[in-house]
Amino acid sequence: MKIVHDTPEKLVLSFVPWVFATVLSALLLGVVGFGLNALFTGDVSAAFWGLFAIPLFVLLFLVIFVRRDDLILDRDRNLLELRHSTFLGRTRVRHKLEHLQEAKLQSSRSENANTYRIALVLDGGMDAGTHAVTPIYASGRGAERGVAAINAWLAQDVDSHRSQA
Repeated sequence: MKIVHDTPEKLVLSFVPWVFATVLSALLLGVVGFGLNALFTGDVSAAFWGLFAIPLFVLLFLVIFVRRDDLILDRDRNLLELRHSTFLGRTRVRHKLEHLQEAKLQSSRSENANTYRIALVLDGGMDAGTHAVTPIYASGRGAERGVAAINAWLAQDVDSHRSQA
């Protein structure tokens, strides 16, 4: 996840799968171009695959797997908010910030590499427990940086940052 906003009062992290969405979009355009070429050359079978079957499959992947995840921590409103946006719509989950105990790094091991995601530990309210911020694990150090940023933000002494009148 990328740190979008970091002040003593508010922390915003965001995950947008630009590379995955771009690759799928380029694949979609390439397949449609192939299908149009096949249609103009008279190859009906290839045109069917290039204009209907394969694009439908790629679009299905775009709709299901491309989503934006935002985590907002707001001290002024005592709010922890998770926003998820897909092609089908948006969802929003809210908790009281006071219930957030810490962020943890969850890992998944495969044959080739480890992948990671951020999980939030809530110690109060109806949803007490550990909750993943994103449904997918990703490679790289983004999740690790996100966990460190969340825990550092939670540990701040907020009163010392505010200006005294």
